[in-house]
Amino acid sequence: MYEVELTARLKDYEQTRAQIQKLNIDSHYKLDYDDRYYDKNGELTEEDQEFRLRTKTNLDTAEEKHYLTFKDKPFEQVTRSKPEYETLVLNHSNTEQILFKLGYQKSAHYTKHCEIFNLKYLEASVEIALVQFDELKDSFIEIETNTNEESHTDALFEKLYDLMENIGVSKNQLTKDFYIEMIKAAKKE
Repeated sequence: MYEVELTARLKDYEQTRAQIQKLNIDSHYKLDYDDRYYDKNGELTEEDQEFRLRTKTNLDTAEEKHYLTFKDKPFEQVTRSKPEYETLVLNHSNTEQILFKLGYQKSAHYTKHCEIFNLKYLEASVEIALVQFDELKDSFIEIETNTNEESHTDALFEKLYDLMENIGVSKNQLTKDFYIEMIKAAKKE
């Protein structure tokens, strides 16, 4: 699966949120993501790959779902979009223990607060997430869609850029900085 994603720093969270709400939204909800990243002797980091165990908690229902995700090397360098392989897991603790037994160590851990908007845009199923972290002053927007075919990614990027512009976020706000690195830097200050 090719995750086609744009991530940008927001200048004004509430203004962007108001622009999103003008769109034809199919669903809207709030989630907290508990993200734990794993590595073996820095091998994945060195290869620009990611291995993550995520718990998504729906803030309205308190329902929790756990996902194991591997993100391969970027297929697109400007946005650092990566092929992504994800599966639902039933037991967070047991999954983490399996990773430890296989030699992985936890390399990072953070919580991401997200307001999610799902919609169809130019015939693509799109998820918009407004993102905040306790450790960071900045807030972010993630706009993403998926495809099974790498040959479809360029057309999908064009749709996402169009949507981004439509809600008042400019290309110069895009970032390819990793949240993990931003949080580590903020904790040092």
